[in-house]
Amino acid sequence: MPEYGLPGVAADRTRARTLGLVLVALVVVVALVTGLYRGLRSEDGLRITLRTEQIGDGVTEGTQVRVDGVLAGEVTAIAPDERGTQRIDLRLDADALPGIDDSLRLDYAPANLFGISELELLRGPGGAPLRAGTVVDLTGPRAGDVYDATMGAILRSLSQVGETAFSPRLATVIAQISADVQAFTPLVQALITVARTIADHQTMPASELLGNLGPAFDGGGEFAGATIRILDQFHDIRILRTDQDRYDVGVGALTGSILPGLATTVSTAGEELAEATDMLAPMLDVLAQMVPRPAQSGAELRELLGRLRAAMPETPDGPVLNLEVELAHVPGVAVPLLGGAR
Repeated sequence: MPEYGLPGVAADRTRARTLGLVLVALVVVVALVTGLYRGLRSEDGLRITLRTEQIGDGVTEGTQVRVDGVLAGEVTAIAPDERGTQRIDLRLDADALPGIDDSLRLDYAPANLFGISELELLRGPGGAPLRAGTVVDLTGPRAGDVYDATMGAILRSLSQVGETAFSPRLATVIAQISADVQAFTPLVQALITVARTIADHQTMPASELLGNLGPAFDGGGEFAGATIRILDQFHDIRILRTDQDRYDVGVGALTGSILPGLATTVSTAGEELAEATDMLAPMLDVLAQMVPRPAQSGAELRELLGRLRAAMPETPDGPVLNLEVELAHVPGVAVPLLGGAR
């Protein structure tokens, strides 16, 4: 095989082969170092295990773990555990866990508006520090420390609320409320009409009306003062302060004997006089027929009383009839009485 070369380059087959072997070895070393570094790096962090009775929707391997909204690790594995529980393995950044110990609380929460789930670690009342391999048991008495706030849990809660709230009974209540509100429609319409009428005919500004209305409340202070004085007078009644027992006896007699007796008397009188009231109706009916035109009768009666009052003026000796008698054509009476005079 002929030898090929480049002008100005001193290279032969042996040197090229050696250079190729060196390059291959260098690539292999770089690959080994990279793999070893990744392997060692994957082991970095604090590995703990959470044992829970439920897994939030959308929580899988690789789900992010946050503390106070800051990324603190991820879920490395999820597997079933004994007695129907679940085992969640976490790899956490020890520097991103301020105040987190084995009394921690766990929230399954949505990470964004699209409903992607994540784990939120919350601080507990205090406990032992977390160490590599720590198993935090969130079952049994501590099951309440796990809260599922994922989008799936929210939708399930809404559906349950809908099934419970939107029942036939609720429809009946809504219909009843609608009917009751509709009954107030005439009143609302009347109020609107009154308000529109006031707005159309009001010529004085509201400020002036309120200013004129203010003096009407001037007597409010005097009324309050008089009320307080009356209460004070009740308080100053001597018998209330010196002879309370006697006052109580009087009140007891009033409420226990007098008022019940009066109620019995009135009730008996009402029963006994019921027939008498039935007799009054025909009598009043006849009286009403005697005065068919009350307005005209009233005017005539006022006129008659006025004329009687004018005919009998008041004198020192009392009312005297003011009367003139014409006897000019009756000489038989006029001559003896008046001597022929009028």
